[in-house]
Amino acid sequence: MKKILLIAACLPLAALAADLDTVYFYPPSTTFSSGSESLPAKAHSNKLAAPDTAELEPESAETRYKAGASSETTATRAFGNFTVPYTSKRVSAATTQAVDPNSNAYLSATFPYSAIGKLNFKVYGMDSFCSASVILKGVIVTAAHCMQFYGAGTDHFDSYVFRPASYRGSSPYGEWTPIAAVWSTTWSRGNDVGDGSAVDNDLAVMIVGKNKSEQFISEVVGGHLNYGWNNYSFSKSKKTGNLWTAAVTTLGYPGLLDNGEILQRSDGPTYLTTISEAHQLYQGSNFTGGSSGGPWLVNFGYQNPKFSEGANKGHKAIANVVVGVTSWGTVDPNQPKDNYSSQFTQNKRYPLADYGGFGAGNIAALLNRICAAKPEGSPQTFKQLGYCDQ
Repeated sequence: MKKILLIAACLPLAALAADLDTVYFYPPSTTFSSGSESLPAKAHSNKLAAPDTAELEPESAETRYKAGASSETTATRAFGNFTVPYTSKRVSAATTQAVDPNSNAYLSATFPYSAIGKLNFKVYGMDSFCSASVILKGVIVTAAHCMQFYGAGTDHFDSYVFRPASYRGSSPYGEWTPIAAVWSTTWSRGNDVGDGSAVDNDLAVMIVGKNKSEQFISEVVGGHLNYGWNNYSFSKSKKTGNLWTAAVTTLGYPGLLDNGEILQRSDGPTYLTTISEAHQLYQGSNFTGGSSGGPWLVNFGYQNPKFSEGANKGHKAIANVVVGVTSWGTVDPNQPKDNYSSQFTQNKRYPLADYGGFGAGNIAALLNRICAAKPEGSPQTFKQLGYCDQ
């Protein structure tokens, strides 16, 4: 396993712990070609033991924090005064020249599906893969357990390649090399809040290098997803049994579905819960290893309808908002078919309501940290260089 160049920032003593998360810089690569994966890889999964969920209950308590999302572009979904969440969209699709329209790979190559891809890497020299998604101009989000084993300190995985819209090994938008990454030091130290695989901060963000034409990844795949914090678009009322819930779409490359070669989509209600003080999302799902790091989205869809006669979009209706990433589930793929994510939210490690204008909680803190870093040899930060633009 390679040792990755890391740079620790010199910060004032009064700095919050969140500011001390280390940005890791990966060696440069020439990977930007389109084509196919050379060797089969093993689907990666969270190796921590799943906690006992026999007595798991959804949350109904009032929230302390204000929800938000990274874009004000709205769409026709979420919920109305009836306070039962939903997702609606026009039945249409974006177009792309990257794939033959008669190919089965065409849909996954259209936006917003095209912003999701397979993240290949090596674990102790063995090929493995997770899932990831584009959330800013040159930034992807995935799971911390796709970066290193829990409590591994300075030992990390390496040789990352991101393949957006991967389909049976083909990469219609090329292969992109992450050049920097950050995740919580509580994951690295093995002292995150929680029990077993259910922890507060199983998420990571990565800067993806430009291609040979000096384009950002979002400019090539058709755009980027948004991200939310404090459980954006969740609602509760008597009509939901006073339980916090949202209509969520989960995507990724689970290894036991089509051998992890085709993007999969799962839709259903998602609930909030707390496991040993760790803030979690949970849903029913048949996703397995390989889907780790894949996005959990509210208001997923391509195009808005044209409203008339007073019809409107509903509340908390920003489109394509990532509110979590696949973290863990029960090891047995046949039962009980569950799936969990660390909430993108304010928590013990990341308590602030604003981190550098990127929003609240863990997702914003990590984005603020990596976007303030400077690539090796550059006088400008990733944010100044445009990687973190909407």
